[in-house]
Amino acid sequence: MCPTVTSRFLENLTLASLIAPVTEEEFRARYWEQQPLVIHREDPGYYGDLFSLREFDEAITRDPTYVKIAHAPTMKVASYKTDVVKGLEAVLADMRNGCTLVLDQLHKKHPKLGLLCRTLGPEVGHPFQANVYLTPPHGKGFTPHWDNHDVFILQVVGFKKWQIEKERRTLPGKDENMGLEGRELRGELFSFTLNQGDMIYIPRGFVHAAESGTEASLHITLGLTAIFFEDLLYATIKAAVLRDDRLRAVMPVGFMQGAQEDVVKRVMTVLQDAADATFLNTVMDEFRDKMVKWFPIDVSGQVLNFMQPIPLTGEDIVGPRRGMVYQMHVGDDSVRVNFGSQSITFPGFLRPSLDFALKTPSYAISDVVGELEDDEKIVFIERLLLEGLVVRK
Repeated sequence: MCPTVTSRFLENLTLASLIAPVTEEEFRARYWEQQPLVIHREDPGYYGDLFSLREFDEAITRDPTYVKIAHAPTMKVASYKTDVVKGLEAVLADMRNGCTLVLDQLHKKHPKLGLLCRTLGPEVGHPFQANVYLTPPHGKGFTPHWDNHDVFILQVVGFKKWQIEKERRTLPGKDENMGLEGRELRGELFSFTLNQGDMIYIPRGFVHAAESGTEASLHITLGLTAIFFEDLLYATIKAAVLRDDRLRAVMPVGFMQGAQEDVVKRVMTVLQDAADATFLNTVMDEFRDKMVKWFPIDVSGQVLNFMQPIPLTGEDIVGPRRGMVYQMHVGDDSVRVNFGSQSITFPGFLRPSLDFALKTPSYAISDVVGELEDDEKIVFIERLLLEGLVVRK
């Protein structure tokens, strides 16, 4: 059985609940990759017990080596990993002197934040990571800056004052970072206080800054590990080269001098040939299979299920594992499921059963549809349980 992660906010988490009361349609049309969105809910309990100050304290206690500190007035950003004891003492001293404490990539260590990221990833289509920021009263962690990825900021404890430039400075590439120049706020600003239960969405390239007020502030930053359109274009060109040996040729003699019309025509021909719907759909399928590996998988419960297996019956309730990202490919007499780095092939007649098993939130094994007898349904679900695609409910 998959261990239960309890959190009221996580129980029914969707993109819609993350951005509520703004609708998904409005978010896609007006805000996604376009402009910041600030949501004031006047509901301090909106995130429930998603992450608390006590859990932050416990996280540092369990593993102090990955704590960072940031202090805008002195432009200090540091981590203390070489000596755990002295490092932790330095972190606590910096906190008392007004520094923000940062726990990067906490989704890898904290079950609820891991589930938060895994649940949102498949729906949005991009993996997420979670960083957590604790700022003492009147503290300011970072100087004004833009990020090279979109972020969703969830205020879970206290409040924080924010300023965001209304005009985007740049549309940074995925590997582009802001330098030390230009780290001041310019032009018209969004200025507001983010209270407990509120949220901000900030697209990449918008300069922003924040500072706490009279009490400590704790927020979660969900960062988008974006899959870019350019990644698909690179995959398309690579596929075009692989299918045509002529494209593996070196450039012609003397191409650096003289006329270049022949080379340009050759490139145009390649691009025109690639603009074929059948070819591009094949590339897209292969691209999705590759991107599946980008999404983190959840193996919780797998060791226990293997070491202490519990026999299944037709009355047992199961369902797909939350946050599982997979691609299904249907052939003439087979159906293949790709997930993580694995690929499993089933007989073609099992497609209706697979669709039901992987898309129905919760069901009794005896209710699995398809051309299966009751004992075959149990064997079928046992295989999906073994692979971690479904779990007991």
